[in-house]
Amino acid sequence: MRFAWGLKNRLLVALLLISLIPIVVVVVVTSRNYASLVERQVQEVSANVLERSMIRMSNQLEEIGRVSEYIAYQQTAGADDSLSFLKRYLVPDSVSEYERLRNDRDFRTATESLLLSHDYIEGLYLFAEDDTVFASTKGSELQLDYVPRDSEWYNRTLERQGGIYVSNTGYQKFLLSDQMSITFSRALYDPRTKERIGVLLMNCSVKLFDELRNGVLDDQHIAVLSPTGDRLYETYSSEGAPFVPREASGSSLDKRDNRLYVYDTFSSYDWRMVISVSLASVAKQVQSTRTFAIGFGACWAFVAIALSLWIANTFSKPVSRIAVLMKNYDKGLQQQTSLERYKSRTDEIGILYGQYANMLKKIDTLIHERYHSQFIAMSAKMKALEAQINSHFLFNTLATINSIAELEDVDSIAEMSKALGDMFRYSIKLNRDEVTLHEELEHVGNYMRIQSYRYGNKVGLEIDIRPGMENMTMLKLLMQPIVENALYHGLEAKKGKGIVRISSGEDQTGSWLEVSDDGAGIEESKLASLREMLARPPAFEQLGADSGDSRSIGIYNVHARISLYYGEPYGLEVYSAGEGKGATIRLRLPNVNG
Repeated sequence: MRFAWGLKNRLLVALLLISLIPIVVVVVVTSRNYASLVERQVQEVSANVLERSMIRMSNQLEEIGRVSEYIAYQQTAGADDSLSFLKRYLVPDSVSEYERLRNDRDFRTATESLLLSHDYIEGLYLFAEDDTVFASTKGSELQLDYVPRDSEWYNRTLERQGGIYVSNTGYQKFLLSDQMSITFSRALYDPRTKERIGVLLMNCSVKLFDELRNGVLDDQHIAVLSPTGDRLYETYSSEGAPFVPREASGSSLDKRDNRLYVYDTFSSYDWRMVISVSLASVAKQVQSTRTFAIGFGACWAFVAIALSLWIANTFSKPVSRIAVLMKNYDKGLQQQTSLERYKSRTDEIGILYGQYANMLKKIDTLIHERYHSQFIAMSAKMKALEAQINSHFLFNTLATINSIAELEDVDSIAEMSKALGDMFRYSIKLNRDEVTLHEELEHVGNYMRIQSYRYGNKVGLEIDIRPGMENMTMLKLLMQPIVENALYHGLEAKKGKGIVRISSGEDQTGSWLEVSDDGAGIEESKLASLREMLARPPAFEQLGADSGDSRSIGIYNVHARISLYYGEPYGLEVYSAGEGKGATIRLRLPNVNG
């Protein structure tokens, strides 16, 4: 208390001394120099905002360049078989329709992660030399039978001989989209023969420029211009003739509308970025400040003592209050309500309270973003696990179809193709993560229908589902990998006919589904290894490398998906009485009715 009282008296004396004499000088200097000072500060702030905005935009353009280089390198170098197919299309009609469809699917699969990780990329298109088009989009499809050879962007792209050509922002006539966008395109060449093998086009929405709004003040506007002066992006709709700088960089004051422009050139595309600020509001502030300064100087002599005393008396109270708030932060005792009392002040106390309030908001935001990032990571893990489960089965099924095609006639191939198509529609085109048990069993039925052509009457399927459980919801693609595991590891080596049985039930923890077989069974050491693996927390990693048993890949992936999605205690349980006595895998799921 002695220190606080002494501080108040010293503040009072100091304020009385410095407030009476210097105020006259301050008023005069402020009246004369405030306008030019504000204008310089506005120009400096605008230049800083411009620099930061150019850095953010350059980073976005560099990322686009990296995406195009990734696709171009894979296409020309052949490092990835799924993206090295353009050279096959140099001669028209040299590739079968089946190969073209498979290449189109490979291109979509290989570029799916690029579309998901870049929200502004609306579509990726490859134009082969025989006019074949491969597209991976979020909905911005090409016009039907579109041939780009007569288009301006296509010819401009070829002129750059591997460099990137950028279009203006606008509505792309060759796309079935009513959204404005900007395209980046480059020609692709075979590095050995230097022969052109195709053209890559990237269609980007105006979200590409969204980051430019960050850091721009309320009275500032930003625009991005092409080398020819065309407006690629702007944060407001300009009236009349838009401002186009003559020089590459600098600043200019337009006296017609009293607006200051600060501009500079950036990126390898020679784009120019322009920050504009209206000085009309600054002039109002200058005039009001001059009037306020004169009136303030006239009144200051009368109110100086009272004001100084008030400041001295009230200084220590907010300081002690914010100290208490900081001390009790982890207790959450009415933080925001207490902050509002002083946050609106314009002195150091107001700044202190305002910054403390902003810090609390940032902490909450960081916590929210962390949980959001964890959720995205979990979703990515589950999608990757789904893709891993489907790849092995797809390979075996296609191998079986090729074998039947050589030995049998059209009827069997047609039936298998229909079943396989149903499975693809189920696993790829179903726009939801959860399905009913009835739908999942139909998917298993299609799978067994295909396998019947491989095994004949050697394998059979029996389904015993409790009435009413057909409508329970569950993650899709859980049953088929388990049934596949039962066929390949349980019944394939068995002599005579084998049966796969699917049954269901409920207990105190939820619902359960069992897939059992009367095949080879699991020896005790492998069973212990499987149970130890299922007891570990789900992790996104390459499985089965050192497990010694390929069955663990499918089993663990299904277990990981269930555990990640539903949490504890749901997942898989494995049972076997020993070699030659069959095996049972139980899926534990929550009670969820459709």
